[in-house]
Amino acid sequence: MNKAIIRTFQAVFTVAILIWLFHSPQKRALMAEAIGKADRTWLLIGLPVALIGEVANIIRWQILMRVQGMIMSWGRAIMLFFVGLFFNLFMPGYTGGDFARLYYLIREFPDKKKEAVLTVVMDRLIGVAALVFAALLTTVLRWQWLQRTPQAAVLLWILVGMLIGFATLMVGSFVVSGFNLLQRLPEQFPFRDRLVEMSEAYQLFAREKKSLLYAFLLSFAVLFSFYGAFYCTSRALGAGVSLLDMFSIMPIVTSIISLPITPAGIGFRESLLEILLNDLCHVPKQIGVLISLLGFAYFVLFGIAGGIFYWFYSPKQHSRWRVMQDEVRRAHRYSD
Repeated sequence: MNKAIIRTFQAVFTVAILIWLFHSPQKRALMAEAIGKADRTWLLIGLPVALIGEVANIIRWQILMRVQGMIMSWGRAIMLFFVGLFFNLFMPGYTGGDFARLYYLIREFPDKKKEAVLTVVMDRLIGVAALVFAALLTTVLRWQWLQRTPQAAVLLWILVGMLIGFATLMVGSFVVSGFNLLQRLPEQFPFRDRLVEMSEAYQLFAREKKSLLYAFLLSFAVLFSFYGAFYCTSRALGAGVSLLDMFSIMPIVTSIISLPITPAGIGFRESLLEILLNDLCHVPKQIGVLISLLGFAYFVLFGIAGGIFYWFYSPKQHSRWRVMQDEVRRAHRYSD
């Protein structure tokens, strides 16, 4: 019942925010006019810029898998990674792709369920750690600029709250791991499962500091490629947003849309960029929405490619989402 309520809320929120964004006929007309005048060269440049981040993501994941003895061909790894991007298009937040990757990784390495789970956990942790570092840096350096309007200030403080929450979770997991408190945590302890997984991941990868460093550095290529794709669409639309401004705004947007509110952040991302680009860079609202839509379009293309790979990756049988979720949940109980 709770899941049904949550999904209903997510669906209603997504529809409501899309109606709010596109209800004005005048706004839609201005958007159509702006697309017609868009610089195709910058739109084409944005595609390889976005793709660089996906390549870095695949390399990072391969590093973490090989550390744990899960040797997968590059072709197979690329297919599985893009399958994850396909599932990301339909699931709230950005965890749908992780579920899909983990499910098929377990099928590839049935004797390494623990390693598969913790490899995906560590991959996510490293990515979030890089995002936190970038967000902290831009927040500190551009603190006053990011609070130029009340709306922007509210979004900035939401980011600060999320950073504090993540830092608390990270410190807690280090304490749990360092003092061997895993078995002492009561079942009802807040975020117990997350703390246990993070602690197990640290222990599993503790001896591979060089590999973790490479993976962490690759995460910045992932981030900057993602931000760069939206910068390219802003240039294509003649928005006049500097690279520094875009790289200062995007950590706020990326962090907030990671919350599981709408599928792939649809509508949520557009509303955030509309507000921040208008308030901080004086970009017309319709252009802010278009920057977001065109930037996201690159990743929709990658997701569609993932849908094609999906049919070839596991041609014998395609599991339903509920079956995949159940299998992943069982894998998460490997230590029981």
